[in-house]
Amino acid sequence: MNRIKGFIYDLITFFASTGSRNRNTTEKVLIIRVDEIGDYLLWRKFITELLEASICNQKEVHFVGNASWKSLFEIEFSEKTFTKIFWLNKNLYKTSIYYRFRFSKNIFQENYSTVINPTYSRAKRVDDSLVKAAKANSNYGFVRNNENYLYYEQSYDRNLYINLLPINQKPVFELNRNKVFTEWITQNKSLISNTHLDDTICLPELKTKYQLPETYFVLFPGSRSAKRIWSAENFTIVSNYLYEKYKITVILAGAASDSQYGEAFENNYTHPIVNLIGRTSLPETLALLKEAKCTLSVDTGSIHLAASVNSLSFGIFNGSQYGRFSPYPNIVSNKIISIYPASITNEISNIAIVNEKYEHIVSIDYNEVTALQVIEMIEKENLL
Repeated sequence: MNRIKGFIYDLITFFASTGSRNRNTTEKVLIIRVDEIGDYLLWRKFITELLEASICNQKEVHFVGNASWKSLFEIEFSEKTFTKIFWLNKNLYKTSIYYRFRFSKNIFQENYSTVINPTYSRAKRVDDSLVKAAKANSNYGFVRNNENYLYYEQSYDRNLYINLLPINQKPVFELNRNKVFTEWITQNKSLISNTHLDDTICLPELKTKYQLPETYFVLFPGSRSAKRIWSAENFTIVSNYLYEKYKITVILAGAASDSQYGEAFENNYTHPIVNLIGRTSLPETLALLKEAKCTLSVDTGSIHLAASVNSLSFGIFNGSQYGRFSPYPNIVSNKIISIYPASITNEISNIAIVNEKYEHIVSIDYNEVTALQVIEMIEKENLL
């Protein structure tokens, strides 16, 4: 069934990339970035440097972004940052034949001379389909890994990219990988060293709107994946510790789809609580995290949201993609505390084992990280 779906996707791309195209008086460059919130946060500060590259000089530069983080883009960049912006609804692109065709057709008709795809884990069925639909003369990208390519899709991007950047060193923290790519495109040294929002950016005011307590910590009890969950019991133990020792109120946050995890937590927790699950926008979530004493979450985009406002965060990880998204190098942020199962501590200190076992997603239960481990890490920080 999956192969049939892939075949249908390929037919849609084929028919979308035929017919008449715009007759451009100015060359057009397309930059594509359609992966998830955390990926965007670890990349977006390079946008300005990419736009200053000679490859973009005196050309229209268009952008395809993921609609799920459009609101984050808009607090830092204006609609004039790019000549034209396409916001991709990834769910519709994967489920609606009409939407997929029209979106790909619009990309094809722009008649781009160059496409830049800075995504390392390129996806055959999403960003690489858009690259193929664009039919540009020159495409730039990474030599990808196989995370988002099935075994029978391996030949799809053969000859799709004329210019490919290999990354031979592993593991590489994603911000640093993005930096290497930017320097390759611009042929200049990048000045980006962290993901922090500029201090001049105004975030929403929340205290009055949500009647927030004076001191609080933020807890994200859920995740997009049912396999990436820390139990309500564990979260409760840590939250009890924070309230009983520091009198810090817990605020639950996350997407509306996390409601079941929030309810499980509320059924276990007896101290004061504010439940904002499904109620805050992404910019509001940033404002919430910025004023929090700390954040507690499993391995999700919330960790990277906290990092972007330089907020103390305790993340529960299972070793998946070790070194790529966590732990944060101190030079990027010294406030992101990554906590791993004790059983893999020795292994993740060995680069050879990391590259062999932890480069991709692993099936280790997140609950192998104990509540006591998290409390011990919290005790090392000054929350007062």
